[in-house]
Amino acid sequence: MSVTDEIKARVDIVDFISRYVPLQRAGRSFKACCPFHQERTPSFVVFPESGAWHCFGACSIGGDVFSFLMQKENMDFRDALQTLAQESGVQLPEKTEDDNIQERNLLYELNAQAALFFSNQLHRGQQAQPARDYLQRRGISAQVAKQFQLGFAPNSWDALRNHLEQAGYTPHSLHRADLLKHSEERNSFYDTFRNRLTIPIYDRQGRVIGFGGRVLDDSLPKYLNTAETALFHKSRVVYGLERAYKAIRQVDSVVIVEGYMDVIAAHQFGFENVVACLGIALTEGQLRQIQRYTDNFILALDADAAGQQATLRGLNQARQALKRKAKPVLTPTGRLQVERRLGANLRITPLPEGRDPDEIIRQDPNAWQDLIHSALPLVDYYVGIVTNQYDLHSAQGKGEAVAELTPLIAELSDEIERQHYIQQLSRLVHIDELTIGQRVQAAARALRRPPEKVVSRATVGRDSRHRRRFTQQSPPSTVPLAGGPTNVEAGLVSALGQTASMSETKLENFLLAHLIYDPNLLVWLAKMTQELEIAPLRSQDFQQIEYREIFETLRRFIASDELWDIEVFQDALSPDFHLILSHLMTQTLTMPEREPAAIQDALLKLLIRLRRARLRENLYAMQFLLRDAQENHNREAILEFSANINANRRDRHHLERVLVRRNQISYGVTHVESGAVIA
Repeated sequence: MSVTDEIKARVDIVDFISRYVPLQRAGRSFKACCPFHQERTPSFVVFPESGAWHCFGACSIGGDVFSFLMQKENMDFRDALQTLAQESGVQLPEKTEDDNIQERNLLYELNAQAALFFSNQLHRGQQAQPARDYLQRRGISAQVAKQFQLGFAPNSWDALRNHLEQAGYTPHSLHRADLLKHSEERNSFYDTFRNRLTIPIYDRQGRVIGFGGRVLDDSLPKYLNTAETALFHKSRVVYGLERAYKAIRQVDSVVIVEGYMDVIAAHQFGFENVVACLGIALTEGQLRQIQRYTDNFILALDADAAGQQATLRGLNQARQALKRKAKPVLTPTGRLQVERRLGANLRITPLPEGRDPDEIIRQDPNAWQDLIHSALPLVDYYVGIVTNQYDLHSAQGKGEAVAELTPLIAELSDEIERQHYIQQLSRLVHIDELTIGQRVQAAARALRRPPEKVVSRATVGRDSRHRRRFTQQSPPSTVPLAGGPTNVEAGLVSALGQTASMSETKLENFLLAHLIYDPNLLVWLAKMTQELEIAPLRSQDFQQIEYREIFETLRRFIASDELWDIEVFQDALSPDFHLILSHLMTQTLTMPEREPAAIQDALLKLLIRLRRARLRENLYAMQFLLRDAQENHNREAILEFSANINANRRDRHHLERVLVRRNQISYGVTHVESGAVIA
């Protein structure tokens, strides 16, 4: 039992609310004039069995004892929690500062101070002349250097350390930010970056999380990056994304290069949709960040052997990491099935040998533009690689080439493109098109098969002995009724280890967990509820006070200009809810993947069911209030509650019709997506 549940179990909601407003018994409930607005007819009802209250008048608000106290006394949740805990005798856990948040905030602060120090050294320090000369040779203007906050680390073992120690920071904290290294032999700290051009690395919110440092002579390593810290994880960093994401979204494409200077030069010359992977093969974390803004990727990496291998690693990583889209297709027998195709357009622009993007852009921006426009589609690039790697005159070479290329062709979403590459591969290996086409179809079937380690959200129960996929179920003889769950919903719900008849608390948990996992679902729900003439999802839809607070923070976060980041969202959330947030995230992260359309449809229907259940509860209370008004011959109240009851019934009827229509639509979609074949 949570602390809030324990408090609600101990606090008598009737006694508590009676301190603010006189309550009259009304059957199993209690009524009063609403304390939150002026009214003559009592429309405020307290339900002692559920520990809830609701105003059926102008306010139309409700909640539990926490929300009542917060509303009445204008308190935040923490104050209400402390007040009610003291009253009920519940011992709150000692409020301690969140060490993780404090640590991260300190590292942000240290990195910002270090960036300022390095920048001042570049523009004012006497030792920095070689760095200024280097930037001039590279064609980096002073204005761009300031925009990217380029700096210079003096050729000293303790310049940064002394500066930041004077500002009150300890060597141990600087060591945790990797601004200082520790010498075991001498048991002392020394500056990490020395006699290097420094390049701050930002997160998507524009906060400095680390540095790159480039030498100004022939010493090694040529580039030095911040080591792994609580903020900096090289495999997740996309350099320049904080500046590029708007342009990426605007032009609907991203160009991925290798290094810092490539990005800086591109932005200086107006190519603002360019980011860097910092010289490593593209990782899943990097790709998923970028795919929030576009599905069109152009890789512009070195043309040498090492660069080509990096490109191949990046392409293979991209194909595995990027989202896939489901597409219904007709089989040769005329049956309908769904194939999963790569949900991104990958292109490659091989650079002229011995030249990097920085050099090309500075010497001839138009040449860079031409290179980007002439980028090769994924399959064309692979055809060139395969032609050079395999002996296409041997049986083994032909088999290897076909094995390498058919999965790529199978992922293409356009049937004409598919046929084009089938013909091209057929000519390349001198094998008839029918055989190649069959191999492509086999690869497509493999794409449709879920990985063995993944348990479909359509499975029932946690025990593998009792798991059944939709493909193994017989289709129902009729379209599901409005009151019953669809296959998709039952599968999604069962992934939580619950039945389709979820309690309201579990339903709220399910909704909120998915909204946090993918905030775009909230935007989609808002659009769909508007189209279906349903009220948008509101904090009042959640009975749990913790869920209300988390939802309100989520709604404000999405409405802001802040880019979605779960860690940043957690920072915006009161520490009181961090544990609940962790539980919500854990639930969704342990769930297998499902098609986005199936999740959207299920969440919409679950929201409708939540609303419908709430309307039924409200109807009971309003019918009692109506009977009470009739017994007291209160004509004004009779008219008001009669109108409310009629509105309630209209709303429920509308929800029923919407739910029936959604079930009729999703009936066929569910079976197609699950792999069932429909004649």
